[in-house]
Amino acid sequence: MTSIHGERTVPGVSIIIPTFQGSAYLGDTLAAIRTQDYPAPIEIIAVDSGSTDGTLDILKQYNATVVEIPPQNFSHGYARNLGARWANQPILVFMSQDAVPVGTDWLRGMVVSLDDPQIAAAYARQMPRPDATPLEAFAQIYMYPPQSKYYALYDDEPVTLERIFFSNVCSVTRRDIALAFPFNQTLIMSEDQAFAKELLLAGYTTYYNADVCVIHSHQYSLPKLFCRNFDSAYSLHGVTDDSGRDLAWRGVRYIIHEIGYLLREREWQWLGYVPFYEAARVLGRLCGSHAHWLSRSWLPSFSLNRAYWARESLYY
Repeated sequence: MTSIHGERTVPGVSIIIPTFQGSAYLGDTLAAIRTQDYPAPIEIIAVDSGSTDGTLDILKQYNATVVEIPPQNFSHGYARNLGARWANQPILVFMSQDAVPVGTDWLRGMVVSLDDPQIAAAYARQMPRPDATPLEAFAQIYMYPPQSKYYALYDDEPVTLERIFFSNVCSVTRRDIALAFPFNQTLIMSEDQAFAKELLLAGYTTYYNADVCVIHSHQYSLPKLFCRNFDSAYSLHGVTDDSGRDLAWRGVRYIIHEIGYLLREREWQWLGYVPFYEAARVLGRLCGSHAHWLSRSWLPSFSLNRAYWARESLYY
């Protein structure tokens, strides 16, 4: 459904949010969505995988359509594909349950990102929460800079993570694109990077719109940081062409910038924590990218999504 606003046709939007035990921030997310200054229909679709903490009550309060799935069926790709099939509007916005839109014009900015028909999908900037640790704040600032960026792949270019980077924490695409290029349902995460790769290989462009923001960051303990990076590296195996040297250099560059950020911000007390933080992050990535060398019985303990390994059949 579309609406006429001035001389511009404004398309309706379906906002798809996978949910699980999301009561901490979900109310803030939905409240921000419902206060958007947007002249066309907004539909909220939640794909919930067994919440018991009041998440379903919050969704009902904000008039969301709830699609319930068994926890063991969850994957990031499956939940988003299911939401896309339920959607009734031509534009789809994919959100994380803990990503809070900034401003009442956030949705307009997301939709405008697709004005160029060559752009198949776009993603928003992520800003850290006020209570984020300096290391988590830096991660968001580093990965989501204030400059917008277009992505395209050209003949014979290696498919590196930097060339296909994309984030479903807050992204937008057309429904026909989402149905023609469904998310990979077998990946434990990084379904967004795999989606962007397929779009770029098909000749489309993707776009990072730094003018549209959500508040989103995590407070990972060291064990959870290890698991998060294990899952990321495991899922990216086979998606990108990054060499070990590329990954090592990218990691060194990140740490150099991280230390520089702490020095500029006078966060002296966090400098001593960096070796432990980076050891957890790097070790998680090493284990994830070399999971085929490890005992399969170990892998669920290394992961944030243990249920995934009960059905994983693409072990490499």
